[in-house]
Amino acid sequence: MRRAAREAGLTLIEILLALGIMGVVMALITNWQTGTLNITTRTNATARGLTELNDLTGYVGDRVRTAQRVRVATSGLSVNSGSGNTCSALSPCLAVVLPETNPTTGAVTKYVLFVYRMEPRSKVTADKTPDDWAEDHVQVMREYRSGDSGTTPVNCVPAAGQTFETATGAGCAAMQGLAGLTSVGGFNPYLVADYLTPSDQLPGSAAPFEWSAATRSVTLRVQFRQQAGGRVTSLPPTQAYALNVQARNAPVVP
Repeated sequence: MRRAAREAGLTLIEILLALGIMGVVMALITNWQTGTLNITTRTNATARGLTELNDLTGYVGDRVRTAQRVRVATSGLSVNSGSGNTCSALSPCLAVVLPETNPTTGAVTKYVLFVYRMEPRSKVTADKTPDDWAEDHVQVMREYRSGDSGTTPVNCVPAAGQTFETATGAGCAAMQGLAGLTSVGGFNPYLVADYLTPSDQLPGSAAPFEWSAATRSVTLRVQFRQQAGGRVTSLPPTQAYALNVQARNAPVVP
């Protein structure tokens, strides 16, 4: 009878052993799937970082190349001062004056003041992906623009035959004297880049914006940072990405 029972099915010990083996196999499969998911997540974060850095440096770099005036400020300039947006070492600013042209004739119709500012991510309420970790660990770069009205200064509109240097319209003097400008107001903000290493945490104590009057060039230094797959990913891993751009139209400073 005992032999017949064994031939008819598995014993309790054999069943428990089979369940134990199955549990180990399932754990291995789960760990493999989790590891694969984390690797995929980190790979996606790296790809996003490369895209973010490429778009950011290309966009801002193109602005600098055509700028009539350039200023890097860590003090002495506030953006929309009513909200306390002072340029500082933690929130440095890059200000540039750019020509806007008629797409048909190519003639300059106005000059617009752009200010790029590094800011805590928690300060931005729109145009960002919800991410609790990022709120306290990264910065964003925002662009502020002057307008035809309602901003201080307003856009500089040259009269017929005038260049930027000789323009006398409203707002022109402020842009021509950008180096001494202490505040701008009413500028609309736009998000340029997210997930940037804070200005005071860049490797090698690098600064996001650096202006050389001798070479009329701006050096941009940025690093992408994001928590992905259970770890923090920085790109480049050990240093800031640097791009040096010459402001070809900026005046030569003796």
